[in-house]
Amino acid sequence: MMALTHSIIAAAGTSFFLTTANPLHLALAIAGSQLPDIDTSTSTIGQILFPISNWIEDRFPHRSVTHCFLATCAIALLSAPLYFYFDWRTWICLPLGHLLSCFSDCFTKQGVQFFWPHPAWCISVPNPNRRLETGKPGEYWVLAVAVLALVAAIKLSKTGGPTAFVGTSLGLRSNATEIYQTNADSYHVYAQINGTFASDSSSADGNYFIAAGEGNEFVVVNKLGIFKTGTNIIASRLTAEVGKPATASVQTLEFDESEFAITPIPDTLILLTGTLTVDDPQSIKIATNPKQLEMAKLIGDKITFNYCPLETAIKLLSGQYITGSLEAKIFSPKPDV
Repeated sequence: MMALTHSIIAAAGTSFFLTTANPLHLALAIAGSQLPDIDTSTSTIGQILFPISNWIEDRFPHRSVTHCFLATCAIALLSAPLYFYFDWRTWICLPLGHLLSCFSDCFTKQGVQFFWPHPAWCISVPNPNRRLETGKPGEYWVLAVAVLALVAAIKLSKTGGPTAFVGTSLGLRSNATEIYQTNADSYHVYAQINGTFASDSSSADGNYFIAAGEGNEFVVVNKLGIFKTGTNIIASRLTAEVGKPATASVQTLEFDESEFAITPIPDTLILLTGTLTVDDPQSIKIATNPKQLEMAKLIGDKITFNYCPLETAIKLLSGQYITGSLEAKIFSPKPDV
């Protein structure tokens, strides 16, 4: 029972403190929350790793050497490769889960030797009758509250955390920028916009996928096209929300008098930016829409793309031999707009 309680507390705390709902982050926090109880062979992890737990159990009191701050630091050191392979938030989840689990044990009757090797026991309340006992009603209440806290923390992480949640509720643009910058590499980020199109003052209200941030403005996409706030859309209110897990990557494409031949990838949005020299500019006909971002512009024998969808570029450059380079921003899976 205590293993489950530790897991939920660690996941909720990690989600809240790191503003994350990333399954890898939560899984690492849960794994870290189980590590303190490796000092007893009756725990879940102790039974799985019985030779280790049995060795520790014979030499140290329960909730001492594995429940201390030094153990948290050791876990942080041993998990350092996660920092280099992923990022600092992924790395910190394992020791954070361990730390939260140890802290929660301070509310039990026995407490923990958090500052081991100092023998003092850290206990939350002086009255033993008010401390938690494993498997008793008090623990079920803690578990229920932890589950609610986890749900709330995950919900808050979708809006960038408590501070961003307040800012989003007020429609502050800076919070939308923060949410986008924090989550764009790992999730789809969407903007709910209230405003008008600059070209004709018609309503631009709707939900858009944020393809890029430029200062406090955004390049946004929906089924009608590609737009830039502040230029094509005058937004009176813009809030951001994190969507499903996704990847956003950038690749550089080089061309040296070669034919433009790029095959679209299923369920993927690819936007191209850059300038190319074409061999037959007269055959290129670019349709324009005053409401939208100017995605392609032809001057002489040079065509410049600005967040141009790959499918549009294929139509424009069909049969052309080109020189130059493009930056391809790739979103997978394709955003739902």
